[in-house]
Amino acid sequence: MAPAFKDCTAEPEQFFSILPPDWQEAIRPFWPGYGGSARIYILESPGETLGGGIVFSTVSPDTMFYQEEAQQWFSRGYLYIGFLWVAEQYRGRKLGGGWLEALFLHYPGQRFWLAIEDIQLLHFYERYGFRLVKEVSGEDGVEWILAKG
Repeated sequence: MAPAFKDCTAEPEQFFSILPPDWQEAIRPFWPGYGGSARIYILESPGETLGGGIVFSTVSPDTMFYQEEAQQWFSRGYLYIGFLWVAEQYRGRKLGGGWLEALFLHYPGQRFWLAIEDIQLLHFYERYGFRLVKEVSGEDGVEWILAKG
């Protein structure tokens, strides 16, 4: 049975608990300020969270160092995909791509952008319609901005 795509915004720990510790530190303390402007979607198999991600409509904690750039994307109607994660024991089952496809069905016609810290992820996202737009550098290193739509 295919995992269910579920909105767990009201129960963020269902997703946060599967994230690596450094990602948890990057979102947990900030989440109370985002509850009304972001949605958490997970892939769930009975009783288990396999993976998920967060869709932001405002500048997120992980985009603060290029806040002006981020704001430009939002002003053009794009939503930001952040914290996309599949638990390690479930990798290799196309769940990350399945999450993206389910998200696109949930938001038909919506334009999205995201940032990657590892350029080797570019090929994965290109398979789902994203294209490399820009490289940004900051105190946390280099990230690459990708957009779809």
